[in-house]
Amino acid sequence: MIVAMVDNLIAGAICFVATSQDPRDTANFPKTFAAYSSLAASEPTRSLYVYNLGVRPEFRGSDMARRLLSELIDHGRRVGTRWLVGDGRCPSYAGAQGDFPDKVRPDPAFRHTIDDWHRTGVMPSVQAITKDPLLRFYRRVLRCEFLHLAPDFLPEDLSSGGFRVIFAVDLA
Repeated sequence: MIVAMVDNLIAGAICFVATSQDPRDTANFPKTFAAYSSLAASEPTRSLYVYNLGVRPEFRGSDMARRLLSELIDHGRRVGTRWLVGDGRCPSYAGAQGDFPDKVRPDPAFRHTIDDWHRTGVMPSVQAITKDPLLRFYRRVLRCEFLHLAPDFLPEDLSSGGFRVIFAVDLA
């Protein structure tokens, strides 16, 4: 875990596990968030699987998330890791309102993109994927590549339809 402190307050944190898994190996990629977020550390370290990035509400809109991600990338390079891997929420699928920190309206075109990807297995264009603001953030900040769609990854996340877009940053 990497933590950002402001005075004596935890302002943000990024949680990850170092694993020997290759994120491009979709057959062995964890099928659920529970499996993904509870992977045991393994050697040799090939990937850092990020399972939580959180910023306190009063620090949202600052560069806190970017700084945490930058520190994680630096850490990954220091330890010789090839990949930084994330599971991108896609709240534009059904919209995120109410108690969600990200207020996002549903986007029927984006939903259609994700449903088509799921139905056909054909990855849509980066332009279509990045219509979702969170996926656009990861693409812009990390210059990540989108690897695959994980259906039923977190079924209780209704705003994303249970889907996650798995992405990776090549640190080599």
